[in-house]
Amino acid sequence: MTHEAFFYLACYLAGFLLCFPFGAASLEMLRLSLAGKRRPAYFVAVGSGLACAGWASLSFLGVRSIMHLLETPWIELLLLIAAALLVGLFAVLAFRDSRRHPSDASRAEEKALSLGPFGQIVKGILLGLVNPQTIASWVLILSLFKKAGLRVPEAGTAWLPFFAAVAAGYETFFLSVIQLARRLHFLRSAVSRARLQRVVAFLLLAMALLFAYAALRVALR
Repeated sequence: MTHEAFFYLACYLAGFLLCFPFGAASLEMLRLSLAGKRRPAYFVAVGSGLACAGWASLSFLGVRSIMHLLETPWIELLLLIAAALLVGLFAVLAFRDSRRHPSDASRAEEKALSLGPFGQIVKGILLGLVNPQTIASWVLILSLFKKAGLRVPEAGTAWLPFFAAVAAGYETFFLSVIQLARRLHFLRSAVSRARLQRVVAFLLLAMALLFAYAALRVALR
């Protein structure tokens, strides 16, 4: 029991640390938080954490066939195009948020909530699903755990606590991002918030361009 507890604790910490550096999901949560849309950001965090934990569970269960499927050129191309379009849209929204008047923040949150919790969770799931490289990351992590002498339980029923531990690690990081955006003192100024929103917008745009470039390379391969 003690060995299993250490294993799940290690999975929790790995899930948390894998979120560094910021990915598209974290940047979208930061964008929403800076725009005063904190509740939608929480729902996006839930969806993204579940999707990432789902990818990790596939590696834990030893589903190698899906890794080969995801390496199929047309599927890889579709995922990269979807990622480029989705992240590009968030970059545009971040630029728009940076130009929004502070008095519009409450109305912005109201409008964002019109999607409802389910819509925001689906958005988070999509952000997690466009990152299937998570499977490869967890294959490596589980291998390192074994080499370090950590006892990895047999798949079977152990996948559920594994899924929960990994999801908790991702969620902790995502919620920390949202809380950080709320607590930083220099963000109380509208000008400071607008500047950081523009930085987030440029990062999202750069990420979208990287996805587009990767899609182009796959198409020309």
